[in-house]
Amino acid sequence: MEEMVGIVDDDNKVTKIVPRSVMRKNKLPHRASYIVLADSQGKFYVEKRTLIKDYCPGMLDACIGGVMQAEEDDIILSAHRELEEEMGVKTNLKYLGWFKIVNKGNAKDFVYAGLFYGVYDGKITMQASEVSTYYMMTLEEILARAEEFTPDSIIAIKEVVRLLNQKPLN
Repeated sequence: MEEMVGIVDDDNKVTKIVPRSVMRKNKLPHRASYIVLADSQGKFYVEKRTLIKDYCPGMLDACIGGVMQAEEDDIILSAHRELEEEMGVKTNLKYLGWFKIVNKGNAKDFVYAGLFYGVYDGKITMQASEVSTYYMMTLEEILARAEEFTPDSIIAIKEVVRLLNQKPLN
């Protein structure tokens, strides 16, 4: 059974529900979680996406997360589900709010990103169907290799870092 996705308008309100393949094929606006996960030394977890992913296969991803499913009504629960599925991680996440990521200046091709930040130093158990490996990188290393990353994850990590520099990390 194919995953169903809520399609959103410019105000982040769900207007219809479609299969994920339809959302991808037509580049329809949707919601997704973007989790910037760091270790206690300040390095970031970076995923290498598998070659079977429907978006940017084989690329590096500066954020853990994924598309919010239609039956989910809480981005925080969705983010925790994605983090546990992809990396086997359960940890506290700081929710930083919604952020609209527009793809290459096309105002109709966007995602509402639920932005999160977490710190984790434990064991990683990758989901083989989504993550082929992971690396630990500094922000400088990520930005220096930005062309190897999914474009949306570079936008998201920059926004998370900007927001964290404005708010206490509690």
